Amino acid sequence: MSDERLKQLKQGGRQKRKRKHRIQFAIFMTVIALVTLILLYMFTGISYVKDVKIEGNHLITNKKVSEILNIGDKSRIYTLPVSEMEQNLRLQDGVKKVEISRHFPNQVNVKIQEYAVRAIIADGSDYRPVLENGQILKNQQAEKSGPILNDFEGSDRVMMIDILNRTEESIRNNMSEINFLPNREASARVQIFMNDGLEVIGDLRTMGDKLNYYPGMVKDIPRDQNGNLVKPGIIDLEVGAVFIPYESKKAEEKRLEIESEIEAKKERDKKKHDAKMQSLKKKLESKKAKKSDKQV
Repeated sequence: MSDERLKQLKQGGRQKRKRKHRIQFAIFMTVIALVTLILLYMFTGISYVKDVKIEGNHLITNKKVSEILNIGDKSRIYTLPVSEMEQNLRLQDGVKKVEISRHFPNQVNVKIQEYAVRAIIADGSDYRPVLENGQILKNQQAEKSGPILNDFEGSDRVMMIDILNRTEESIRNNMSEINFLPNREASARVQIFMNDGLEVIGDLRTMGDKLNYYPGMVKDIPRDQNGNLVKPGIIDLEVGAVFIPYESKKAEEKRLEIESEIEAKKERDKKKHDAKMQSLKKKLESKKAKKSDKQV
């Protein structure tokens, strides 16, 4: 092998070693830079949570969500107990799902899905929301976001909410008030007042599969040029789907029957109230008598 060839090989080897050293040095400096950046991020104010975005909530306030999250000025984004925070939010009334995500460098997003309000219910002089799962939010004032439910209790209310869940939104929005009016002949009678001027009578146990056909039931009922009913009346779902004008004798009989049910219910409620007051009075008198005996 010639001297020239040996010289070229030695020079090539030195260049390869230099290139290798440069690559190793670059990798080393890159690692040092990354470690430095990570340490700066972890132990300086850069990793403090600066922005919390809350969306999807209407029933639970931003203030309440912030209190539950408990994210302070010195909370670092990488130390947040996300699973625990999600669980605590899901325990709140009205909350269906929660998703919390962290975004570099210091932002937290909170997405909340709540149960829909299906109706409202009277609570003294106030009204409370009734959710799609049947829960009543007793500490929250209701807006007009559904029909008013009257006299539904326990399983009957749950059944009515289930019917509303299965009813199309446009039909639900047309409902103004729903009354539960059971009697001896119709133990699960329901009366629905519609915003279009009609009244629907049905059986709680069977009307759920019929309400979605309401638009077809009323399309042939005569209306004037403004869309108002020429002859308001009752859609009777207890025996099928029959329209009964208010002016008819049958509608008058149905009306008198319902009014009789309402009066009977008022009388029953009054008796229950009087019985409770009488029981309370006896308890107070008994306590007073025991207190007097002890003093003697």
